[in-house]
Amino acid sequence: MKLIFKTAALAIALCLSAQAMAQEKASLRLNWLLYGFHSFFQLGVDKGFYKEEGIDLTIGEGQGSGRAIQIVGSKSDTFGLSDGGSVIGGASKGAPVQAVMGIMNKTPFAVIARADAGIKSVKDLEGKTIAATTGEAALTIFPSIASANAIDISKVKFVRVDGSGKLVAMLEKKVDAMLGGLENQSLILAQRGLPVTTLGYADIGANTLGLVAVAHTDTIKSNPALVQKFIRATQKSIAYAAKNPEEAIAAIAKIKPDLDKDLALKQLKAGLGLQRAAGGEAQPIGWMNPDDWARTLKMAQDYQELKTDLPATAFYTNQLVGK
Repeated sequence: MKLIFKTAALAIALCLSAQAMAQEKASLRLNWLLYGFHSFFQLGVDKGFYKEEGIDLTIGEGQGSGRAIQIVGSKSDTFGLSDGGSVIGGASKGAPVQAVMGIMNKTPFAVIARADAGIKSVKDLEGKTIAATTGEAALTIFPSIASANAIDISKVKFVRVDGSGKLVAMLEKKVDAMLGGLENQSLILAQRGLPVTTLGYADIGANTLGLVAVAHTDTIKSNPALVQKFIRATQKSIAYAAKNPEEAIAAIAKIKPDLDKDLALKQLKAGLGLQRAAGGEAQPIGWMNPDDWARTLKMAQDYQELKTDLPATAFYTNQLVGK
């Protein structure tokens, strides 16, 4: 009898050892510093969703979408997060990356107006002052908003300030509105006691791919199984976080003890509200709408002086997201 128990224990130990050995190391580079919306990735690590797929995932903070493209393109990290426009810009210049999963399919870009500024529609922006940062994507493609809504862009005054300066200008009522994110600055302003009205770009004629997961083209070709496993684990993480948002925030609070949990929770919920692509309700989590990619490419060509002959399909693939 003892021999049977020893044999069974040895078999279990060997099985667990084999599972541990089977874990494939992979890394994810975030698009920016860790904040509320990123929390489901850490939640997936803590819940074992990535480990269940055979992935030993490490997560690193980022320094912008462009930097994430560079890092993944050099194979320093396996996966990265980037906005769709940066994927197009980077790949057009030769970066060997491709989007494999939509993380935030609707753009978070928005015109964030003080509630007392009387801005209820795009037309109301005429005669108003908007804080923006030179070079930011939301400012670059703003002419498409003007065109789609038939407003005279010459009647909209932009005040150039840095990122933090936009918030200060709003709080001190030096401007009527600012360009920012639905899942970030609009929540910060409200938390600081300034009621705001938001006009999301996705709702006023200028939706672009907000945030996607990218991989090196070599990884996609040589190890599609790893990419699929990463996608499946991320799908589980997003679905679980949507039902248990407080648990997701608790996962990153362990890493960032000084985290503002209330703000982070709002950021997560706002970001999850932008996760699904238009027309993608029946599709798997992460499916990307081809029309959104075509629109993102056209805006980059029309307003960001992008020169490329590549079609929109060169920048993404839905083949690994699942059915």
